[in-house]
Amino acid sequence: MIAVSILLSGCGTDSAEKTIDTATQNNKAEENQTPNSPYTNVVKIDTNRETPTVRAQVDTDIGELYVVSEGKEAIGHVTTPSVMGKEGDFFYQGNYSVMIKHNEEEKPIKELKDIVFIQPSDQPISFEKISFDEMDVFLLTPEYTSSRGYNSYAFGIDKKSGEAFVITFKNAEKVQETINYEKESNPVNTNEKLVVTTRNTEGQGDTLTTEYNFNQDSKQFDAE
Repeated sequence: MIAVSILLSGCGTDSAEKTIDTATQNNKAEENQTPNSPYTNVVKIDTNRETPTVRAQVDTDIGELYVVSEGKEAIGHVTTPSVMGKEGDFFYQGNYSVMIKHNEEEKPIKELKDIVFIQPSDQPISFEKISFDEMDVFLLTPEYTSSRGYNSYAFGIDKKSGEAFVITFKNAEKVQETINYEKESNPVNTNEKLVVTTRNTEGQGDTLTTEYNFNQDSKQFDAE
């Protein structure tokens, strides 16, 4: 059996090794399997694996924030260049847990059910950090390219208490787990408001800017 180890450590915490098993005898190869749409015609599944694998990681002021696979994970690659990705990009699909590790104690924050990662590398991706006066926001973007901009999950860490939590977004009475934003304009903190730029019209390049205020009680960004 061949195993490789990725060293992951949180700021101010002891180092911890997470081992990724690459033994082919433990993989359940299904060469002809294709993933659920809309990826069916552009992705080929090479194998299924049940070994927990870290797909995203970042060091925070209180420790390590990371995403790890849970149960069976489909692993494949992009076969046809498209808005989904370039030929050869890595594809992962399954259930994942978002975890925070502080002083060797690991705590789940959120379960992500049946989501897809498409990335140009097989290494764990990072989170995009946005700092506010009272918290840090970390954006997780599983797919690095998309025709309508990026879709990101958001997680917050309170600077005083160290609490880690899931953030949702409310716009016109609709609450969403992810925020969509235009590729050329990452969300930013402007005067303690989250400013997000999205595409306004399909194919014409028009953009729409929305400002969000954070609701501490609901752990939610509310659009103005």
